[in-house]
Amino acid sequence: MDTAEAERLRREILGDIGALLRDELVADAWGRVLVQVVRTPDGEPAVAGIDVEEILGDEAEVDRVFGSLAARSLLPTLAKATEALCALDDLQLEDVGGGTFVRLNSGFAWLPGLVRTPSLDFDRERDVLVARMREKNEALRRRFASAGVEFDVEASAARWTTGGGPVGTARATLIGTFARAPRTWAWAWGNPNASETVRKSCAALTDALAERGLWEIATPVFATDEPTAWALAALICERAGAEGVQRLAVEDGAIFVLLREVRDA
Repeated sequence: MDTAEAERLRREILGDIGALLRDELVADAWGRVLVQVVRTPDGEPAVAGIDVEEILGDEAEVDRVFGSLAARSLLPTLAKATEALCALDDLQLEDVGGGTFVRLNSGFAWLPGLVRTPSLDFDRERDVLVARMREKNEALRRRFASAGVEFDVEASAARWTTGGGPVGTARATLIGTFARAPRTWAWAWGNPNASETVRKSCAALTDALAERGLWEIATPVFATDEPTAWALAALICERAGAEGVQRLAVEDGAIFVLLREVRDA
């Protein structure tokens, strides 16, 4: 299936689901609904749970509607739509565990995975944070334009080298990992496969943040997209006064490394 056909089908599915959400599930009273979908023993998708976020209207009415017989009758349709949208994005339903329907000013968007509402303060600042990080990353690229970079995360070290040898060094700290298939961000401090040294180094960065109310900082693993992974790395970069963030491709995803104390070798 080509991109244009996939996009047409996506719009069609979201149009149909959007009409049902507005007519049956008071969509104007909330911002997003997280639909957890699992496989039944016979392989069919089935809704295992629904969470509603960003409630703008009467919360009691929203609870009543989502607990009604009409809502339960829509569950098979929501499960099938989630399965189809995953397929259009070349994702496995089992990997992402469901999807999130987000109400826009006109129509609905869909996100793979159970994507929670962003923290308001983080969401307000993310564009500025990402722009500043990009400026720092570009400065590093110009500074070591002809060099390749090597990392030793266990030793918290980065090194830029050319054919003539090292030209720069930096302190490198693993921030976290974005996994493409399940569309999740995982902080290095909560990674059971990371060494204690790596976990403690990352924990020191997040523990130093003044924004203790951001749920993103306290949640070890959560569903999101790669732009948000970049934005989280940008937040750490800004608050730590770091000189940039390096993205390293790994199997089915990427890791994000914070660079500080950059020096010419």
